[in-house]
Amino acid sequence: MFKKIFYILVGSTLFLSAGCGLETYQSGDLPSQKRLDIVKVGFPKDKVIELLGEPAFQNRIAGDDFYIYSKVIKKSRAFFAPEETDREIYVITFNQLNTVQNIQHLTLADGKSVAFDEEISPVKGKDLSVFEQLVKNFGRYDAGGRDSSVRQ
Repeated sequence: MFKKIFYILVGSTLFLSAGCGLETYQSGDLPSQKRLDIVKVGFPKDKVIELLGEPAFQNRIAGDDFYIYSKVIKKSRAFFAPEETDREIYVITFNQLNTVQNIQHLTLADGKSVAFDEEISPVKGKDLSVFEQLVKNFGRYDAGGRDSSVRQ
C-alpha cells in the first residue's frame, strides 16, 4: 500500500513539475551577420533593403531617416515574469543623398527595457473582441426612436 501511494505521489509531482519548464520567446529576426557586414557607410538605401530585407521599423518623420533591425530573446519559467536574456539592434541612419551615414549595433548591455505609456503609444493588442464589445454595450441599445447618441 505504501509503495502505491509513493509511486502515485512521485508520478504526480513529476507530471506537475513538467509544466514548469523553461520557455524561450524570440521577437524579431536579424539578417545573417555576413549580410550585415556587407552594409557599409555610403551604401545606397535601396540596396540595404534588397540585401537585408524590410526593417522592423522605419522612421520618416522630421527628416531623420533610419532603419531598425532587431532581435530580442526572453526566457520565462512557470508563472514568473519573462526575463530578457539577449538583445541585438542595428540602427542604420541615412543622409540626404539616401546613402548609409552611420551603422550602430546595440546589445542588452547598451540599454534598458522601455516601459510604454498606453496614453502616448496605444497597444493594438488591447482592442476589445466582438464578444467583449457586445457585453460592454449591453443596455446601451435604444429602440425608442430617439437619437441614441444623445444621453439624457
